[in-house]
Amino acid sequence: MTSSTTVEPRLGGAEADHSSFRTRPAVYGALTLLSIAWTLFAGKDVPWDALHYHLYAGFSAVNERLAVDFFPAGPQTYLNPYAHLPLYLMVHAGWSSLAIGITFACIHSVMLWMTYELAYAVSRRSDGTAPIAVTWGAVMLALINPVLLQEMGSSFTDVTTGTLALGGFVALANAFNGRSLRLVTLAGALLGAAAALKLSNAFLGLIPAVPLVLGCVATVRSRIHAVLLFALCAAGAALAISAPWAWRLEQAFGNPFFPMLNEVFQSPDPAASAMRGATAPHASAVEAAWQLFNGMRDPRFLPSSLVEALARPFEMLRPRRLIHTETMAADARYAGLLLLPVLALAALAWRRWRGASRVATPHGRAFACLAAAFLMGCVIWLAISGNSRYFLPMACIAAVLLVAGVHRVFAGMPHALAYALALVFGIQGLLVWQAAEFRWGVQPWSGEWVQASIPPRLQNEPYLYLPMDPQSQSFLLPSLAPGSAFMDINAGLTPQGLENQRALSLMDTNHSRLRMLKLVKAIESDGRPVPPAISTFDYPLRRFGLRVDTSDCEYISYKGSPDVVGRPGPQSGPRDQVYLYTCPVVPGPGLTEAERERKVVTDLVLDRVEDACPALFPSRRASLRSGAIWRRNYSDVVTWVNDEGFVRFADLIRGGGDFVAIGREEDWIKSPQKLTCWRKEGLAHVQLDNR
Repeated sequence: MTSSTTVEPRLGGAEADHSSFRTRPAVYGALTLLSIAWTLFAGKDVPWDALHYHLYAGFSAVNERLAVDFFPAGPQTYLNPYAHLPLYLMVHAGWSSLAIGITFACIHSVMLWMTYELAYAVSRRSDGTAPIAVTWGAVMLALINPVLLQEMGSSFTDVTTGTLALGGFVALANAFNGRSLRLVTLAGALLGAAAALKLSNAFLGLIPAVPLVLGCVATVRSRIHAVLLFALCAAGAALAISAPWAWRLEQAFGNPFFPMLNEVFQSPDPAASAMRGATAPHASAVEAAWQLFNGMRDPRFLPSSLVEALARPFEMLRPRRLIHTETMAADARYAGLLLLPVLALAALAWRRWRGASRVATPHGRAFACLAAAFLMGCVIWLAISGNSRYFLPMACIAAVLLVAGVHRVFAGMPHALAYALALVFGIQGLLVWQAAEFRWGVQPWSGEWVQASIPPRLQNEPYLYLPMDPQSQSFLLPSLAPGSAFMDINAGLTPQGLENQRALSLMDTNHSRLRMLKLVKAIESDGRPVPPAISTFDYPLRRFGLRVDTSDCEYISYKGSPDVVGRPGPQSGPRDQVYLYTCPVVPGPGLTEAERERKVVTDLVLDRVEDACPALFPSRRASLRSGAIWRRNYSDVVTWVNDEGFVRFADLIRGGGDFVAIGREEDWIKSPQKLTCWRKEGLAHVQLDNR
């Protein structure tokens, strides 16, 4: 056994520096071309979110809509819209879908640039070079992230805003080399901007950056200085970007964060209470902040126990949907990170047994702080979201940590390093090839971004549209006649509630130009749309004393992937057209006395169901009539009472008619029943306790 000594590795071959300023343009250009090529190959994507609010958000950023529309795209209507502005400007300018897709691909490729720079910063040697195996390995491992590939070239803002957050981490990682507070300042500004444009970046980017801020300087005094400087710059950037939109919300609703934190600001506009739910009217700031935190939590992907949280990296290896995002997106990188310490111990034991010389590695302070930041981000992510679409900056950091970590473990062991990296890329590549979905609603790159066929009358005559579906179709608004508006009438609002004064005022002002908008879910074999039965969606209208006039209906159609039921027979017609049925809405009969009495009974039953299972059912949602049932919709579950007197529950994520009987209406009326409620693997379960 020989004594252990430190040997500086020689540069050359795969270890040669490839990252001088002269080669960076070529690196960036290659990554941009890769992004464009993938975008063209994957096709144009038109997901639910794009139709619901992406285009509308950009439209509202430069057009005054707060006094015209009323929740036209759900709560997303009032989030900071500026990240969606590029999409609207390109669509408004008449760019082709191909040009828009390529532009987004170029913008999204910057996230790969930042991954390259981060890998370079944490693997920098004493002579200023960095190994190709780490820089290019990290970039390519970040690229073959199924969630990143899904969003690349699309209208999602997770990549664009996440790039700003990742740029902040790059600045902090480089601050370790120069101990420069100027880079801390830059990092604060970038992360503050990312948080302002997308709130999830505040929790999954800005907060986890603190270990790097503390680690990039050496003394306690300088750390306090760095944290204060970082916080000041982050707050300044966030305020500068958020202030214009917050001011508009303040002027419209008396609350710069509307519809959030209404309990704190106590908006004088009654419409603000539409999103208060069961929150106490005089909640303290702490209570309101906690409710805001809970309101951000997405139960679909949250682990229900510590065991599930620890097992999540290995669950992500499974080829199924709804593990960490809506689509199938198997990913091996997080499991690889968990196994990395075991690999390091094995390599250390082998070196000691062989008496091999220890090879010098780049200084590990930046790497360790980056690992701490990633761990903090993971904990927060699994506490509030679990959705990988919001985790893209940390996903790129995971690629850097895994490749740089493997390189450190096998320093001086080139063959073992090659085998280890080949194994990592082989497993990840196989999963991406066989167990990933890359587009929500893929379309060819042809024509304009919005390929809608709108009757001339609707392009010339403005109406107040009342969407009757969860997906608002608000992307159509910029293409309709000037003066047109959207209002959500299907959210369970009641005419008697003070929160509907704005809704009633809008309807009264536009009483002669109201139109409903309903998605067509049945298509003939020749491609002709089948008008939906009015009785299936007329309840929200009749609550306001309105009805549908079917004598003057029109169809709006657009290219897409419709969720329709095709009738039996040869599919001779086009199947890529989505149809919307729109008819005038006129004064009509309100709810019958029997319906009002029935609603009182079902409200009592469903109130008691909520009280029996508060963990799954936020209390006192509105009960809506839908066909032969009275139902209450939550984020991912639904409860209802049917006309036969049975109470039911269903997890909307499972779908497919998978519902559970939770007793009879008469039993719930006599006395509250007992329910056992729990979540497992993101799915909700409810069981009637008959004991």
